[in-house]
Amino acid sequence: MRYSRQEILKQIGKNGQEKLKKSAVIIIGLGALGTTAAELLTRLGIGNLILIDRDFIELTNLHRQHLFDESSIGKQKSIQAMQELKKINGDINIKAYFDNLDYTNINELVKGDLILDCTDNLETRFLINEFSIQNKIPWIYAACIGSIGYIFNIIPGKVCFNCIFKETLNLETCETFGILNTISNLIASIQVNESIKILLNKDYEKDLIYFNIWNNNLMKIKVSKNNNCDACNKNFQYLNGKKYKSLIRFCGSDRYLIKGNFDLDLFKKRLEKIGMVNSWQNSFNFENIIVFKDKIILKAKDEKEAKSIFSKYIGD
Repeated sequence: MRYSRQEILKQIGKNGQEKLKKSAVIIIGLGALGTTAAELLTRLGIGNLILIDRDFIELTNLHRQHLFDESSIGKQKSIQAMQELKKINGDINIKAYFDNLDYTNINELVKGDLILDCTDNLETRFLINEFSIQNKIPWIYAACIGSIGYIFNIIPGKVCFNCIFKETLNLETCETFGILNTISNLIASIQVNESIKILLNKDYEKDLIYFNIWNNNLMKIKVSKNNNCDACNKNFQYLNGKKYKSLIRFCGSDRYLIKGNFDLDLFKKRLEKIGMVNSWQNSFNFENIIVFKDKIILKAKDEKEAKSIFSKYIGD
């Protein structure tokens, strides 16, 4: 009975619903796009969801991240999203990972039939793109800022992300340019709609979709495969770690990631002497510092302060 209203649609039917139940979708990033997509997929009856995010919920998230409310502030996005989704549909399997996706863990965390890009940085998208090509897993690029959004289906063997996008620095972000919650809702809905088509082997959108929700301007942009594309020619720069930076500022935020090898027990005992430490399955946090075994995420106003905080509490 739960899915009766969509099973009567000729585009889905009972056989299609059964196929959705057997499918596994990975959502990378649990912000405005990711939380909306996750909720829609949960209500659709996708059988398996894998949620990956490395951030905490803040007050500024609440105007567009619908799974969260004021009681969620300060909690891990991935874990909180999983708990809220289980209230909506207890019949599906959900795994949540509080971690930063990179070349060291993508093979372990990303296992499924389709990847939804709901991230906020280009480096992760190039990584997903190379992983998709190597493992022949389709993924859907989605992005929005201000009143504008983009969607593009990326199918192994067809036009890839690297064919049409290049590395660009100093892009505007939601924090510097703003965002309407209506555009993130719309783009996430289109992304999930394309997900259904791909999972059910239906005809999916081949063009890059651009939509400006403020003036209702919709464009479909035809793109072509680049025969000289490094990713298509399996010259993987992100998947093999060559493009990985030891110090990364997350797009549009005051969080920095520092790569390394850290003794969790040692640093936990050290920091417990000067303040409260909260532990999770694969990490712990102290004030504005999150420590994993192979990385640290911390809050800082700039790179200089990030290095200073790292030196003060962790050491050089």
